[in-house]
Amino acid sequence: NAVIITSGGASNVFRPRSVNEGMGRTWYSVFATGSAYGLMIPIGTEMTQMEHRFVPTRFKDGYGPVGMWFQYFHAHVENALGEDYTVTRESELRKYEPYGSAIPTPTPLRNHQMFLDVKEGKGPMYMRTDLAMQELAAGDPAKMDKVREEAWEDFLDMTIAQALTWASQNIAPEDTPSEVVLAEPYIMGSHSGEAGAWVSGPEDLAPPEYYWGYNKMTTVLGLFAAGDGVGAAPHKFSSGSFTEGRLAAKSAVKFVRDNPGATTVSDAQVKKLSEEIWAPMETFEKHKGASTAEEINPNYITPKQALVRLQKIMDEYGGGTSTWYTVNEATLLRGITLIEMLREDLAQQAARNRHELMRSWEVVHRTWTGEAHLRHLLHRKETRWPGYYYRSDYPDLDDQNWRVFVNSRYDAVNNQWSLTTKPYVNIIK
Repeated sequence: NAVIITSGGASNVFRPRSVNEGMGRTWYSVFATGSAYGLMIPIGTEMTQMEHRFVPTRFKDGYGPVGMWFQYFHAHVENALGEDYTVTRESELRKYEPYGSAIPTPTPLRNHQMFLDVKEGKGPMYMRTDLAMQELAAGDPAKMDKVREEAWEDFLDMTIAQALTWASQNIAPEDTPSEVVLAEPYIMGSHSGEAGAWVSGPEDLAPPEYYWGYNKMTTVLGLFAAGDGVGAAPHKFSSGSFTEGRLAAKSAVKFVRDNPGATTVSDAQVKKLSEEIWAPMETFEKHKGASTAEEINPNYITPKQALVRLQKIMDEYGGGTSTWYTVNEATLLRGITLIEMLREDLAQQAARNRHELMRSWEVVHRTWTGEAHLRHLLHRKETRWPGYYYRSDYPDLDDQNWRVFVNSRYDAVNNQWSLTTKPYVNIIK
Protein backbone atom coordinates (compact mmCIF):
# COMPACT_ATOMS: atom_id res chain seq x y z
CA ASN A 1 0.00 0.00 0.00
CA ALA A 2 3.03 2.32 0.26
CA VAL A 3 6.15 2.72 -1.86
CA ILE A 4 9.37 4.55 -0.96
CA ILE A 5 11.65 5.81 -3.74
CA THR A 6 15.21 6.31 -2.54
CA SER A 7 17.08 5.56 -5.76
CA GLY A 8 19.76 7.89 -7.03
CA GLY A 9 19.97 11.22 -8.80
CA ALA A 10 21.45 11.55 -12.26
CA SER A 11 24.93 11.42 -13.70
CA ASN A 12 25.59 11.10 -17.45
CA VAL A 13 22.55 13.19 -18.42
CA PHE A 14 25.05 15.74 -19.72
CA ARG A 15 27.98 14.76 -21.91
CA PRO A 16 30.89 14.25 -19.50
CA ARG A 17 34.30 15.77 -20.00
CA SER A 18 35.72 12.23 -20.13
CA VAL A 19 34.60 10.74 -23.44
CA ASN A 20 35.64 7.85 -25.70
CA GLU A 21 38.31 5.89 -23.79
CA GLY A 22 37.37 7.75 -20.62
CA MET A 23 33.63 7.19 -20.99
CA GLY A 24 32.07 6.20 -17.71
CA ARG A 25 34.46 8.29 -15.63
CA THR A 26 32.35 10.82 -13.78
CA TRP A 27 32.23 12.50 -10.40
CA TYR A 28 28.79 11.33 -9.25
CA SER A 29 28.27 7.58 -9.37
CA VAL A 30 27.57 6.15 -12.83
CA PHE A 31 24.97 4.00 -11.09
CA ALA A 32 22.96 7.15 -10.35
CA THR A 33 20.81 6.88 -13.46
CA GLY A 34 18.02 9.34 -12.68
CA SER A 35 15.68 6.56 -11.61
CA ALA A 36 14.48 8.61 -8.62
CA TYR A 37 13.01 11.00 -11.19
CA GLY A 38 12.33 8.64 -14.09
CA LEU A 39 10.06 6.52 -11.90
CA MET A 40 8.10 9.46 -10.48
CA ILE A 41 7.70 11.95 -13.33
CA PRO A 42 5.76 9.69 -15.77
CA ILE A 43 3.09 8.87 -13.17
CA GLY A 44 2.28 12.51 -12.50
CA THR A 45 4.28 13.15 -9.33
CA GLU A 46 4.77 16.86 -8.69
CA MET A 47 8.47 17.71 -8.91
CA THR A 48 10.35 20.73 -7.62
CA GLN A 49 13.60 22.56 -8.37
CA MET A 50 14.42 20.29 -11.30
CA GLU A 51 16.21 23.27 -12.85
CA HIS A 52 18.90 23.01 -10.21
CA ARG A 53 22.16 21.28 -11.03
CA PHE A 54 25.49 20.84 -9.32
CA VAL A 55 28.70 21.65 -11.18
CA PRO A 56 31.59 20.48 -9.02
CA THR A 57 35.13 21.80 -9.23
CA ARG A 58 37.29 18.69 -9.58
CA PHE A 59 40.83 17.65 -10.44
CA LYS A 60 41.04 17.40 -14.21
CA ASP A 61 40.59 14.00 -15.89
CA GLY A 62 40.41 11.99 -12.67
CA TYR A 63 37.44 13.83 -11.07
CA GLY A 64 39.24 13.82 -7.73
CA PRO A 65 37.38 15.82 -5.04
CA VAL A 66 38.88 19.14 -3.96
CA GLY A 67 37.16 19.55 -0.59
CA MET A 68 39.88 17.93 1.47
CA TRP A 69 42.52 20.04 -0.27
CA PHE A 70 40.68 23.24 0.57
CA GLN A 71 39.64 22.31 4.10
CA TYR A 72 42.38 20.04 5.45
CA PHE A 73 45.41 21.03 3.39
CA HIS A 74 44.34 24.72 3.11
CA ALA A 75 45.39 24.77 -0.53
CA HIS A 76 44.31 27.43 -3.01
CA VAL A 77 43.83 27.56 -6.77
CA GLU A 78 45.79 29.85 -9.07
CA ASN A 79 45.37 30.67 -12.73
CA ALA A 80 48.21 30.48 -15.25
CA LEU A 81 49.31 33.99 -14.21
CA GLY A 82 49.70 32.96 -10.59
CA GLU A 83 46.57 34.85 -9.50
CA ASP A 84 44.08 33.65 -6.88
CA TYR A 85 40.64 34.25 -8.39
CA THR A 86 39.00 34.45 -4.96
CA VAL A 87 41.12 37.57 -4.42
CA THR A 88 41.12 39.14 -7.88
CA ARG A 89 37.40 38.44 -8.38
CA GLU A 90 36.29 39.35 -4.86
CA SER A 91 34.30 42.37 -6.09
CA GLU A 92 32.22 40.07 -8.32
CA LEU A 93 30.54 38.69 -5.20
CA ARG A 94 28.97 42.07 -4.44
CA LYS A 95 26.64 41.58 -7.41
CA TYR A 96 24.96 38.69 -5.63
CA GLU A 97 24.17 40.02 -2.19
CA PRO A 98 23.24 38.92 0.39
CA TYR A 99 24.68 35.59 -0.77
CA GLY A 100 27.99 37.10 -1.86
CA SER A 101 28.86 38.05 1.72
CA ALA A 102 28.06 34.62 3.15
CA ILE A 103 30.89 32.73 4.84
CA PRO A 104 31.97 30.41 3.38
CA THR A 105 31.30 31.70 -0.12
CA PRO A 106 28.53 29.60 -1.71
CA THR A 107 29.87 26.99 -4.13
CA PRO A 108 28.22 28.38 -7.29
CA LEU A 109 29.74 31.80 -6.64
CA ARG A 110 33.21 30.30 -6.15
CA ASN A 111 32.66 28.47 -9.43
CA HIS A 112 31.58 31.74 -11.02
CA GLN A 113 34.79 33.47 -9.98
CA MET A 114 36.93 30.70 -11.48
CA PHE A 115 34.73 30.50 -14.58
CA LEU A 116 35.38 34.16 -15.36
CA ASP A 117 39.14 33.52 -15.31
CA VAL A 118 38.77 30.50 -17.60
CA LYS A 119 36.48 32.40 -19.96
CA GLU A 120 39.05 35.19 -20.24
CA GLY A 121 41.73 32.68 -21.24
CA LYS A 122 43.65 32.73 -17.97
CA GLY A 123 43.76 28.95 -17.58
CA PRO A 124 44.84 26.32 -16.88
CA MET A 125 43.77 26.54 -13.25
CA TYR A 126 46.08 24.82 -10.77
CA MET A 127 45.49 23.54 -7.26
CA ARG A 128 48.71 24.44 -5.46
CA THR A 129 49.11 21.08 -3.79
CA ASP A 130 52.86 21.68 -3.66
CA LEU A 131 52.68 24.84 -1.57
CA ALA A 132 50.04 23.42 0.77
CA MET A 133 51.95 20.20 1.45
CA GLN A 134 55.26 21.98 1.92
CA GLU A 135 53.68 24.37 4.41
CA LEU A 136 52.13 21.53 6.41
CA ALA A 137 55.43 19.61 6.47
CA ALA A 138 57.40 22.72 7.48
CA GLY A 139 60.63 21.23 6.13
CA ASP A 140 60.38 18.07 8.25
CA PRO A 141 60.89 14.94 6.06
CA ALA A 142 58.93 12.77 8.52
CA LYS A 143 56.00 15.18 8.44
CA MET A 144 56.16 15.26 4.64
CA ASP A 145 55.90 11.47 4.55
CA LYS A 146 52.72 11.70 6.62
CA VAL A 147 51.27 14.52 4.51
CA ARG A 148 52.09 12.61 1.31
CA GLU A 149 50.38 9.53 2.71
CA GLU A 150 47.26 11.56 3.50
CA ALA A 151 47.22 13.05 -0.01
CA TRP A 152 47.36 9.72 -1.81
CA GLU A 153 45.04 8.00 0.65
CA ASP A 154 42.40 10.69 0.03
CA PHE A 155 42.06 9.57 -3.58
CA LEU A 156 42.70 5.88 -3.05
CA ASP A 157 39.73 5.99 -0.65
CA MET A 158 37.35 7.93 -2.89
CA THR A 159 38.58 8.39 -6.46
CA ILE A 160 41.20 5.86 -7.50
CA ALA A 161 41.17 7.31 -11.02
CA GLN A 162 42.76 10.49 -9.67
CA ALA A 163 45.64 8.57 -8.10
CA LEU A 164 46.11 6.80 -11.44
CA THR A 165 46.08 10.16 -13.24
CA TRP A 166 48.81 11.47 -10.95
CA ALA A 167 50.88 8.34 -11.52
CA SER A 168 50.38 8.34 -15.30
CA GLN A 169 51.37 12.01 -15.57
CA ASN A 170 54.39 11.72 -13.26
CA ILE A 171 52.83 14.09 -10.75
CA ALA A 172 54.20 14.16 -7.23
CA PRO A 173 51.68 16.46 -5.50
CA GLU A 174 54.29 17.76 -3.06
CA ASP A 175 56.31 19.09 -6.01
CA THR A 176 53.82 19.69 -8.83
CA PRO A 177 50.45 21.49 -8.80
CA SER A 178 47.47 19.76 -10.43
CA GLU A 179 44.91 21.11 -12.87
CA VAL A 180 41.33 21.63 -11.72
CA VAL A 181 38.27 22.22 -13.91
CA LEU A 182 34.55 22.75 -13.62
CA ALA A 183 32.91 19.41 -14.37
CA GLU A 184 29.75 18.72 -16.34
CA PRO A 185 26.42 19.29 -14.53
CA TYR A 186 24.80 16.67 -12.31
CA ILE A 187 21.17 16.58 -11.22
CA MET A 188 20.47 15.38 -7.69
CA GLY A 189 18.47 16.02 -4.55
CA SER A 190 21.22 15.32 -2.05
CA HIS A 191 24.80 16.61 -1.74
CA SER A 192 24.76 20.12 -3.27
CA GLY A 193 21.61 19.58 -5.34
CA GLU A 194 17.93 20.14 -4.65
CA ALA A 195 16.06 18.53 -7.54
CA GLY A 196 13.36 16.02 -6.67
CA ALA A 197 9.78 15.42 -5.65
CA TRP A 198 7.62 17.98 -3.87
CA VAL A 199 7.01 16.17 -0.59
CA SER A 200 5.03 16.92 2.54
CA GLY A 201 6.91 18.32 5.49
CA PRO A 202 6.54 17.25 9.14
CA GLU A 203 3.29 18.00 10.93
CA ASP A 204 4.96 19.89 13.79
CA LEU A 205 6.98 22.31 11.64
CA ALA A 206 5.52 22.62 8.16
CA PRO A 207 3.15 25.47 7.27
CA PRO A 208 -0.17 24.39 5.68
CA GLU A 209 1.12 24.77 2.12
CA TYR A 210 3.98 22.36 2.91
CA TYR A 211 1.98 19.63 4.65
CA TRP A 212 -0.55 17.08 3.41
CA GLY A 213 -0.83 14.27 5.90
CA TYR A 214 2.41 12.30 5.99
CA ASN A 215 6.00 13.49 6.22
CA LYS A 216 7.99 12.78 3.01
CA MET A 217 4.91 11.73 1.04
CA THR A 218 4.82 12.98 -2.54
CA THR A 219 1.69 14.33 -4.20
CA VAL A 220 0.87 10.75 -5.24
CA LEU A 221 -1.03 9.11 -2.40
CA GLY A 222 1.10 6.43 -0.74
CA LEU A 223 4.29 7.29 -2.64
CA PHE A 224 7.13 8.47 -0.40
CA ALA A 225 10.65 9.64 -1.22
CA ALA A 226 13.99 10.26 0.45
CA GLY A 227 17.54 11.25 -0.45
CA ASP A 228 17.97 12.19 -4.11
CA GLY A 229 14.23 11.68 -4.56
CA VAL A 230 13.29 14.68 -2.38
CA GLY A 231 13.54 18.17 -3.84
CA ALA A 232 14.04 21.57 -2.19
CA ALA A 233 16.23 20.04 0.53
CA PRO A 234 19.90 20.42 -0.51
CA HIS A 235 23.10 19.56 1.33
CA LYS A 236 21.69 16.38 2.87
CA PHE A 237 24.73 14.35 1.84
CA SER A 238 24.76 10.73 3.05
CA SER A 239 23.78 11.30 6.69
CA GLY A 240 20.86 13.57 5.80
CA SER A 241 19.66 11.17 3.12
CA PHE A 242 19.85 8.32 5.62
CA THR A 243 17.80 10.37 8.08
CA GLU A 244 15.23 11.17 5.40
CA GLY A 245 14.99 7.47 4.65
CA ARG A 246 14.14 6.72 8.28
CA LEU A 247 11.53 9.49 8.32
CA ALA A 248 9.99 8.25 5.07
CA ALA A 249 9.90 4.67 6.35
CA LYS A 250 8.14 5.67 9.57
CA SER A 251 5.61 7.72 7.62
CA ALA A 252 5.02 4.87 5.16
CA VAL A 253 4.33 2.47 8.04
CA LYS A 254 1.86 4.96 9.52
CA PHE A 255 0.19 5.32 6.12
CA VAL A 256 -0.19 1.54 5.77
CA ARG A 257 -1.68 1.29 9.24
CA ASP A 258 -4.09 4.11 8.47
CA ASN A 259 -5.04 2.47 5.16
CA PRO A 260 -5.19 -1.27 5.89
CA GLY A 261 -7.22 -2.32 2.85
CA ALA A 262 -5.54 -4.59 0.31
CA THR A 263 -4.36 -3.10 -2.97
CA THR A 264 -5.64 -5.00 -5.98
CA VAL A 265 -3.43 -5.46 -9.03
CA SER A 266 -5.00 -7.40 -11.88
CA ASP A 267 -3.26 -10.03 -13.98
CA ALA A 268 -3.81 -7.78 -16.98
CA GLN A 269 -1.90 -4.93 -15.30
CA VAL A 270 0.99 -7.23 -14.43
CA LYS A 271 1.08 -8.60 -17.98
CA LYS A 272 1.08 -5.09 -19.47
CA LEU A 273 3.97 -3.97 -17.26
CA SER A 274 5.93 -7.13 -17.98
CA GLU A 275 5.55 -6.70 -21.73
CA GLU A 276 6.62 -3.06 -21.49
CA ILE A 277 9.72 -3.92 -19.44
CA TRP A 278 10.86 -6.71 -21.77
CA ALA A 279 9.97 -4.85 -25.00
CA PRO A 280 13.56 -3.84 -25.94
CA MET A 281 14.62 -7.50 -26.06
CA GLU A 282 11.56 -8.37 -28.14
CA THR A 283 12.39 -5.51 -30.51
CA PHE A 284 15.90 -6.85 -31.04
CA GLU A 285 14.74 -10.41 -31.70
CA LYS A 286 12.14 -9.19 -34.17
CA HIS A 287 14.43 -6.95 -36.23
CA LYS A 288 17.99 -8.25 -35.77
CA GLY A 289 18.06 -9.81 -39.23
CA ALA A 290 17.45 -6.52 -41.04
CA SER A 291 21.17 -5.68 -41.17
CA THR A 292 24.52 -7.42 -41.00
CA ALA A 293 25.70 -5.27 -38.07
CA GLU A 294 23.59 -5.48 -34.93
CA GLU A 295 24.45 -1.89 -33.92
CA ILE A 296 23.17 -0.46 -37.22
CA ASN A 297 19.53 -1.18 -37.92
CA PRO A 298 16.71 0.88 -39.48
CA ASN A 299 14.19 -0.45 -36.96
CA TYR A 300 15.78 0.37 -33.62
CA ILE A 301 18.42 2.27 -31.66
CA THR A 302 20.71 0.81 -29.04
CA PRO A 303 20.88 2.10 -25.45
CA LYS A 304 24.36 3.52 -26.07
CA GLN A 305 23.18 5.38 -29.17
CA ALA A 306 20.27 6.79 -27.18
CA LEU A 307 22.54 7.91 -24.35
CA VAL A 308 24.97 9.64 -26.71
CA ARG A 309 22.03 11.42 -28.34
CA LEU A 310 20.66 12.54 -24.97
CA GLN A 311 24.04 13.83 -23.83
CA LYS A 312 24.52 15.77 -27.06
CA ILE A 313 21.13 17.47 -26.64
CA MET A 314 21.76 18.36 -23.02
CA ASP A 315 25.31 19.56 -23.60
CA GLU A 316 24.48 21.77 -26.57
CA TYR A 317 21.03 23.06 -25.58
CA GLY A 318 20.88 22.60 -21.81
CA GLY A 319 23.99 24.48 -20.76
CA GLY A 320 26.74 21.88 -20.69
CA THR A 321 30.49 22.39 -20.78
CA SER A 322 30.67 23.06 -24.53
CA THR A 323 28.33 26.06 -24.24
CA TRP A 324 29.93 27.53 -21.09
CA TYR A 325 26.91 26.40 -19.00
CA THR A 326 24.85 29.04 -20.82
CA VAL A 327 21.27 28.84 -22.12
CA ASN A 328 18.52 31.13 -23.34
CA GLU A 329 14.89 30.71 -24.33
CA ALA A 330 15.69 29.75 -27.92
CA THR A 331 18.26 27.08 -27.03
CA LEU A 332 16.00 25.60 -24.35
CA LEU A 333 13.00 25.43 -26.68
CA ARG A 334 15.12 23.73 -29.33
CA GLY A 335 16.45 21.29 -26.76
CA ILE A 336 12.92 20.46 -25.61
CA THR A 337 11.86 19.78 -29.20
CA LEU A 338 14.78 17.41 -29.70
CA ILE A 339 14.34 15.63 -26.39
CA GLU A 340 10.63 15.08 -27.11
CA MET A 341 11.66 13.36 -30.35
CA LEU A 342 14.20 11.29 -28.45
CA ARG A 343 11.59 10.25 -25.88
CA GLU A 344 9.38 8.99 -28.72
CA ASP A 345 12.27 7.05 -30.26
CA LEU A 346 13.13 5.39 -26.95
CA ALA A 347 10.12 3.15 -27.54
CA GLN A 348 12.21 1.64 -30.36
CA GLN A 349 15.22 0.70 -28.25
CA ALA A 350 16.66 -2.77 -28.75
CA ALA A 351 18.49 -4.81 -26.13
CA ARG A 352 20.63 -7.79 -27.08
CA ASN A 353 20.84 -9.11 -23.53
CA ARG A 354 19.69 -8.34 -20.01
CA HIS A 355 22.58 -5.97 -19.41
CA GLU A 356 21.46 -3.84 -22.35
CA LEU A 357 17.87 -4.16 -21.12
CA MET A 358 18.99 -2.47 -17.91
CA ARG A 359 20.81 0.19 -19.93
CA SER A 360 17.64 0.75 -21.98
CA TRP A 361 15.65 1.70 -18.91
CA GLU A 362 18.49 3.76 -17.47
CA VAL A 363 18.47 6.02 -20.53
CA VAL A 364 14.68 6.31 -20.29
CA HIS A 365 15.03 7.58 -16.73
CA ARG A 366 17.86 9.93 -17.67
CA THR A 367 15.78 11.34 -20.52
CA TRP A 368 12.84 12.13 -18.24
CA THR A 369 15.32 13.85 -15.92
CA GLY A 370 16.84 15.86 -18.76
CA GLU A 371 13.49 16.98 -20.13
CA ALA A 372 12.31 18.13 -16.70
CA HIS A 373 15.57 20.03 -16.28
CA LEU A 374 15.16 21.89 -19.58
CA ARG A 375 11.54 22.79 -18.87
CA HIS A 376 12.34 24.09 -15.40
CA LEU A 377 15.28 26.14 -16.69
CA LEU A 378 12.94 27.69 -19.25
CA HIS A 379 10.36 28.57 -16.60
CA ARG A 380 12.79 30.25 -14.18
CA LYS A 381 13.54 33.60 -15.79
CA GLU A 382 16.71 34.55 -13.94
CA THR A 383 20.23 33.32 -13.30
CA ARG A 384 19.69 31.97 -9.80
CA TRP A 385 22.98 30.04 -9.49
CA PRO A 386 25.80 31.67 -11.50
CA GLY A 387 28.63 29.18 -11.68
CA TYR A 388 26.13 26.35 -12.18
CA TYR A 389 24.25 27.84 -15.13
CA TYR A 390 23.68 31.16 -16.88
CA ARG A 391 20.60 32.41 -18.71
CA SER A 392 22.00 34.92 -21.18
CA ASP A 393 18.53 36.45 -21.68
CA TYR A 394 18.02 36.80 -17.91
CA PRO A 395 21.59 37.22 -16.62
CA ASP A 396 20.80 38.60 -13.16
CA LEU A 397 19.66 37.17 -9.85
CA ASP A 398 16.05 38.29 -9.25
CA ASP A 399 15.03 37.71 -5.64
CA GLN A 400 12.03 40.00 -5.96
CA ASN A 401 10.25 37.77 -8.47
CA TRP A 402 11.98 34.40 -8.33
CA ARG A 403 12.77 33.59 -4.71
CA VAL A 404 10.29 30.77 -5.13
CA PHE A 405 10.23 27.06 -5.87
CA VAL A 406 9.57 26.01 -9.47
CA ASN A 407 7.31 22.94 -9.62
CA SER A 408 6.15 20.76 -12.49
CA ARG A 409 3.76 17.94 -13.19
CA TYR A 410 3.60 15.70 -16.24
CA ASP A 411 0.16 14.60 -17.48
CA ALA A 412 0.65 11.25 -19.20
CA VAL A 413 -2.89 11.10 -20.59
CA ASN A 414 -2.45 14.31 -22.58
CA ASN A 415 1.37 14.23 -22.84
CA GLN A 416 1.56 17.72 -21.37
CA TRP A 417 3.65 19.44 -18.73
CA SER A 418 2.39 22.13 -16.36
CA LEU A 419 4.79 24.38 -14.45
CA THR A 420 3.98 26.57 -11.47
CA THR A 421 5.74 28.31 -8.59
CA LYS A 422 5.37 27.68 -4.88
CA PRO A 423 6.16 30.24 -2.17
CA TYR A 424 9.41 30.08 -0.25
CA VAL A 425 8.51 30.18 3.45
CA ASN A 426 11.18 30.66 6.10
CA ILE A 427 10.32 27.98 8.65
CA ILE A 428 13.36 28.56 10.87
CA LYS A 429 14.14 32.24 11.44
